[in-house]
Amino acid sequence: MASKSTNSDEKRTHALRIRHGREVPGRNYSTPKELWDFRLPAQPSPPIRAARDTLSANSALLGLDGILKELGVRHCIASAGAWHIIFGQTHLDRFIHRAYVTVHMDRQKRVYLVKNRAVPAAMLPATADVRIDTARAVRLACASVGKRARGARVVGRDKVWFPRRTRIHPAYKVRLQRRRPAGEWIVYVDATTGAILWKYDNLAVARARVFDPNPVVALGDWRSLLHDRKPVMRPPAKTYKSVTLRGLAKSGLLDGPRVTTSPTRNRVRRRNGDFRCFSFEAGFEEAMTYHHVDSAIRYVESLGYRGDRRIFREPLCVNARAGREDNSWYMPSAHELGFGTGDVDDAEDGETILHEFGHALQDAICPDFGQSAEAAAMGEGFGDYFAASYFASRKVRDAKILLPCVMTWDGILFADKTQPDRPPCVRRLDGTLTYESFDHSATADEHANGEIWSATLWEIWNLLGRDTADRIIIESHFQLDGYTSFAKGARAILDADRNLFRGRHLTGLKQIFHRRGIGPVE
Repeated sequence: MASKSTNSDEKRTHALRIRHGREVPGRNYSTPKELWDFRLPAQPSPPIRAARDTLSANSALLGLDGILKELGVRHCIASAGAWHIIFGQTHLDRFIHRAYVTVHMDRQKRVYLVKNRAVPAAMLPATADVRIDTARAVRLACASVGKRARGARVVGRDKVWFPRRTRIHPAYKVRLQRRRPAGEWIVYVDATTGAILWKYDNLAVARARVFDPNPVVALGDWRSLLHDRKPVMRPPAKTYKSVTLRGLAKSGLLDGPRVTTSPTRNRVRRRNGDFRCFSFEAGFEEAMTYHHVDSAIRYVESLGYRGDRRIFREPLCVNARAGREDNSWYMPSAHELGFGTGDVDDAEDGETILHEFGHALQDAICPDFGQSAEAAAMGEGFGDYFAASYFASRKVRDAKILLPCVMTWDGILFADKTQPDRPPCVRRLDGTLTYESFDHSATADEHANGEIWSATLWEIWNLLGRDTADRIIIESHFQLDGYTSFAKGARAILDADRNLFRGRHLTGLKQIFHRRGIGPVE
């Protein structure tokens, strides 16, 4: 008579068998590559045990008979709504490259997807034919990389199996690393013949030339950038900066976890990651917008908005060449930035890019920000402030003159010959206007009204310094709404100081708001 535990195990195994679902057939092995479109019953066991029970119940279907003991847990990942257990396959004490099985289940541990890259038992060799020792494998790996490997050190030399079609080869996985200049390579060397089975550059650095933020700031001069009352088409080489484009996918397009230029027509593709264009070449505006927006989002994250506090949950879309008008915008419904190409291309000025990003940041925190006249002016003022604050450290030449000016390249045509020591710019942040000057008429310009708010925020910046001012001002947006006012914005800044710094700066902040006629602030 069968024991109760045996009957219970048989019932659980029977319940966990996959009978209905869809299959993606494997190309090299006669086993399913994926099983999906099913959902097994909930399991009471912990996720790893539930995953193992599922594989055991379906071992024949998946081609895992005889190799279940070779599957070791690599990762057990909990996402917001599911569990994901990843198993790696070993054979004769060597890990098999890319031979893994993953089991995916919801929070009730109901399995709904299994992916299978395991090598079936019938295709596993009885012994490993090793004729190359580790030292020789390292020399062969270095030789395969060539001169680029000079100065590199070996940071990994693992014994593995490397699959090629229906066979697996004993091999060495050699990892080479160099600090200056940075480089990292992974090379798979056949342990029988010494042949290079596969190698790749693991650093995957993408480079670009950008203005940081623009040629006027780089030179500390705007006169040499004008010719016959027109901006020069080819700014000198020293106005460019070489940067690394971070987070790019391997598609060769400017797509990352924080930014994508997907709305841009005729996008550039550089599979080698080389986006080092000049401003008069295709791709420059895309590289500019990707780099500056990505860097700005990373900066905001560094202020404390990571993990569950992350403000941007999806990549921000950028159209680097949105039209021929001399105008740029942020479209809340599409979460998209757009930059015009009239006169000086707007995407050639980093401060113009980050002014528009300021709108996106406000919208991400407070959707539909700017529905009232005062809120719209606060939006324009904050965009100017954020751009000026972010790029202040770049303005080492003529800092006192350039610091309160934003978009000096985009606004270079505003140069006034009667004031040769006053740089051209789209707007300034050192105005003396107060709230009494706010234009409440139906035809009021929110950019002009916004200079009252930007000047107020700039006073805060000068009082507290960049990091503290930025943290308080960004944090204040979380208690605002789309129809907010200057007074409510001021009150939110005071609350943010209380929450972040226990009200350490309240006295100075209140004095600034009082001078600007913004209140009441309590």
